[in-house]
Amino acid sequence: MRRSTLAGICMLAFAVPLLAQNNTAELFGGFGFTIANPETNIARQNMDGWVGSAAGYVNRWFGVGAEFSGQFGSIPAPSGITSPNLSFKEYSYVAGPQFRYLNRARIQSSFRLMVGGVFGQVNLPSTATPAAISQLGAVNYLGFNQTKFAALFAVPVDISVSRLIAIRVEPGLYLTNFNQSGQGNFRVSIGPVFRFGKRE
Repeated sequence: MRRSTLAGICMLAFAVPLLAQNNTAELFGGFGFTIANPETNIARQNMDGWVGSAAGYVNRWFGVGAEFSGQFGSIPAPSGITSPNLSFKEYSYVAGPQFRYLNRARIQSSFRLMVGGVFGQVNLPSTATPAAISQLGAVNYLGFNQTKFAALFAVPVDISVSRLIAIRVEPGLYLTNFNQSGQGNFRVSIGPVFRFGKRE
C-alpha cells in the first residue's frame, strides 16, 4: 500500500507541472563544442563554434524543431610532414521531432531526434611550403570538401531563469558520414533559451 501511494504521489508530482506548461515555442542560441574526426585517418579533434535552434510544440509534450551550427578546429599535419596545422570547419543543418518528458517550474528536458546534412571543408594554411603541399596531397589531406548526411540525438536540459528565459545545456551524439565512413562524435552546447506563446 505504501509503495502504491508513493508511486501515485510521484506520478502526480510529474503530471502537475505538465498541465502547467505554457510555452509553445522556443529559440536557442549559444556556444557549441564537439570532439570530431573529419578525416577517418586522424584522431578526433576539439572543435568549437556556434549553435542556434528553433522549436514549436503542437501539444504539451510533442514538438518539432530545427538546428543550425558552425564548428571550427584545426588538424595537425601527419608525422614526418613539416606543415602548420590545417583549419577545418563544419556547418550542420538538422531537423526533426522532440519529446518533452520533464517539465517543472525550475527545469525542463526533452529528447531530440534530428537528421539532415553537414558540410565539411579543410583549408590549407597560407604559410605552407610547396614541399609540404606536395606531401599533404600525397596523403589525401587536400581537397576535402564534402556535404554528407548528419544526425543529432540530444537531450537539452533547461534551467529556468524566469518564465520566458532559461539556460540550456545540451549534450548529444552527433553522427556524420564523411568519406563514406560513419563517425560518432560527442557534442555539447550551452546558451540562453527564449520561450514564447501560452497554452492554457
